Amino acid sequence: MNVVLAALLLACAPQDAKFSGPQKGEKTSGFKVFDVGSRQDVDYVTDAKGGPVVVVFIHELTRPGGALMRALDDFGQIKQARGLRTFFVSLSEDRDGAERHLPNVVRSLNLKCPMGISLDGKEGPGAYGLNREVMLTILVARDNKVHANFAIVSPNETDAPRIKAAVDEILRVPAPAPTGSPEELRDQVMKLQEEVAALREELAALRLKLEQASRPQPRRGEAMERPKEDEQLVNHCRRLIQQRATQDQLDAAVKDIEAYIGSSEELKKQYVAILTRVLDLKYGNEVGQATMRKQLEKFGK
Repeated sequence: MNVVLAALLLACAPQDAKFSGPQKGEKTSGFKVFDVGSRQDVDYVTDAKGGPVVVVFIHELTRPGGALMRALDDFGQIKQARGLRTFFVSLSEDRDGAERHLPNVVRSLNLKCPMGISLDGKEGPGAYGLNREVMLTILVARDNKVHANFAIVSPNETDAPRIKAAVDEILRVPAPAPTGSPEELRDQVMKLQEEVAALREELAALRLKLEQASRPQPRRGEAMERPKEDEQLVNHCRRLIQQRATQDQLDAAVKDIEAYIGSSEELKKQYVAILTRVLDLKYGNEVGQATMRKQLEKFGK
């Protein structure tokens, strides 16, 4: 009985963690790779000039590992606006074969971030001390120092959240205090408000596109489930969802809409459907949403 219990405990004991590459706090020195896209020798780390980077060393590529790479590539594209640079580095003894094979991998995974082939072969850059027993070694670094190291034996997409969390940490840096005269500071604030409003409008447009794309398409010969909406009514309603709309502008829009609808039951029905949809999607600013709710109460009875 004791032997069985000991065997079970041994089987359940955690395996020794694998170490690969420089650990947290250690330096990330530059190294040369053959860039698959430009077909030139480059140094990703040195070119980053100490900025935030994610370096993915590929010891062995598997389908689950490819899914993780795709997730990190998508995340890298999103965070590029914050200065993040993401690189993939293939470790292979057969450089010629890798040069032929990797472009197909890039296309298959739809990778947008740079992919390179280590000029140091299967072992990778000597200063990094990479471990061939893992499939992926992922370094998250800033200021040429490792912030987080992930040596993954069996990589898959479920590893992405903890890597993304480490990236978010290195991207959190205090912004410099604004400087200038009161007038200049006011101009900066107004510019930021305008940019935020424009981004909200862009987000609303993207949400609308996603909603339209997710709607089931009618089969051939079948009519659309939702009847075609009156184009002029739709144009009037667009005035209600403008991010910079004032109460006066909204009141004018409501007046024009009610005049256009008149006593038409069909237009009233369409108006209620439009109001319901845009309120569910949270389009418009707070004043606009309040105005639309009042209109829905009025016409939705």
